[in-house]
Amino acid sequence: MIHRATTHIDSSHPHSHERLVALFLAILVAAMGYFSVQVQAQEAKYDTIPMIDAFKKESTVKRMERAAGSFASHRGDINAFADFRVAQVYFTRYIPAKMTQPDALQEVSESVQEMMSYLGRAQRGGAPAGTKVLEWVYIAMKPIAEGNYSPMARINATLVLGRLDMAQADLLNQKPPVPLPYSLPILIKLYEDENNVEGIRAAALHGIRRYVTYGFERLKDEERTKLTQLMTQLLDAPVPPNRSEKAHAFLQRYAVDILDYARTSASPDLAKKLVSISTDHKRPNMIATYSAARAGKMRELKGQVASPSDVLESWSARVWLALQDELKRLKSLERPRAASIQPSTPDSHLRITDKPTKPSSGRMGMGMGEFDDMEGPGSGMMAGGGMEADMGMGMGSEMGMDSDFGMESDMGMGMDMMGGEFGMGMPMAPVAIPQKPEVTASRKRLLHIIQQLHIGASGTPSLGIPKTPAGLLASVEAKDKVIVEKWLADMQLVVEALNDQNKSDETLFMEGLVEQIEILKEMAGPTALEIERAKAKELELAGIEVDAVVEVEAEVAGDPLAEAANIANPAGIDPAAIDAAAAVAAPAAPGSVPAAAPGNVAPAGPGNVAAPPEAAADIPSLDDLQ
Repeated sequence: MIHRATTHIDSSHPHSHERLVALFLAILVAAMGYFSVQVQAQEAKYDTIPMIDAFKKESTVKRMERAAGSFASHRGDINAFADFRVAQVYFTRYIPAKMTQPDALQEVSESVQEMMSYLGRAQRGGAPAGTKVLEWVYIAMKPIAEGNYSPMARINATLVLGRLDMAQADLLNQKPPVPLPYSLPILIKLYEDENNVEGIRAAALHGIRRYVTYGFERLKDEERTKLTQLMTQLLDAPVPPNRSEKAHAFLQRYAVDILDYARTSASPDLAKKLVSISTDHKRPNMIATYSAARAGKMRELKGQVASPSDVLESWSARVWLALQDELKRLKSLERPRAASIQPSTPDSHLRITDKPTKPSSGRMGMGMGEFDDMEGPGSGMMAGGGMEADMGMGMGSEMGMDSDFGMESDMGMGMDMMGGEFGMGMPMAPVAIPQKPEVTASRKRLLHIIQQLHIGASGTPSLGIPKTPAGLLASVEAKDKVIVEKWLADMQLVVEALNDQNKSDETLFMEGLVEQIEILKEMAGPTALEIERAKAKELELAGIEVDAVVEVEAEVAGDPLAEAANIANPAGIDPAAIDAAAAVAAPAAPGSVPAAAPGNVAPAGPGNVAAPPEAAADIPSLDDLQ
């Protein structure tokens, strides 16, 4: 029996999902930015929905927006709403037309967000207006996503289809949303079509992942089979020429999630595949470490790892390489240091004063000027090294880190520095050492990698041996458990070293990296040697002398870091259909949702839902707007 416990709404980490969406949307924004230029240059290539003269009048637009907002808040009989048809025109005619205009590229996202905010407002409380607005939005977005419109319009329409729910999430009762089943076939078709631009396929994949996460028990057998085929292909596929390595790895993470949720029974093959991905050093950290963490949460991992020592050595080597890359990155950021002593100006030697020098009045024999000099640097450290320098400290959770990985102490650093003594005879509270922003950022990057691998080894991000083992620790034979336990203990020492607050600036932190690089190389064992030999072979085939490369890297790294540098509109839609679908949709609490095993699939599947809505035959007359 497969439990999908993660489909409940986890309010304890509200930023986790937002972070993934933000990163994904960043990729889409980049794609949209590129294709916007293409649209401007090739306007004739794409269709547009005409903007009638009424839509160009500011007074008409304001009237439609007021009607849409009021209808979204309407809780009575929708047929009794005075501006019903005006609101309908807003969703089904005005927004689609505006989205497809070549001169409105900068306004598309804003218009879509406004439309979705009306939908969210209408659906809260289960009012009849919610079902009607959902119907209108679906009717409006489907033809744009599938049609010959600009990529910008199609990407936004696809994102909307992936976010449509028959019922919203109930945070109070921890019930997940109920995705609209009519969207899934459209999203699969959009993703599968390789003629679509990257942004459209990525937006479709994002929607598929969301649907499968919350609606896995409603999947049809043919949908499961199709998704398994497509996601396996994505996971095995090399980086396409028109996609960056990081973008490909990010989409592959979605494939991992979809494969996990779409399966109907235990899947040891998936667990084994994820471990294999995590040990492939040609795979970027984004997918490799994510696969390790995902595998660490799967019970099916048991018995799938023939040699845990090889896996752990490979994971150590991945951390070893990450530290090397971070060391080189930090070194490339170094700037020439200012001279410690600046020459005085010639005029200073010619300055004459008739004022007598006053004797010192300080308690320690210092003049007032000397006291100011001593106070200055201290106050400067409080001003520049406290809150401003540590503004990034509260961002530890953005990488999913737990307190065991040292980020909570960073979060409180600014406040600690404010609690010192101001000469009033009070005991001085411990003052945390201010950390340079680059050091903090490096810690986040490196600790996130280690944390993901730690979850793979123990099933938990917390340091040490867990009371309830999971991951690799619970999956190997008894004789091999000591190997995993030793790795966890050794990696804890590495984490503690990286979190050493005394290494507060780039130079000290880099010295610490050098030490840990050597330790991790030893932990990696033969795997590290194989990686070094492979690197040397690549250089040899490229006609580059290895000794020369090492010498150059050592020179770039500089003493005492040389050693580390050597390491290397759809016709015929029935508006009543969504009403019927919404009537049978009821979000179930996570605990009451059965596992998605073959004989255990929830009966309320898509086959029991009314056919998707088709275009309304009674689309309101535009005379309503005159």
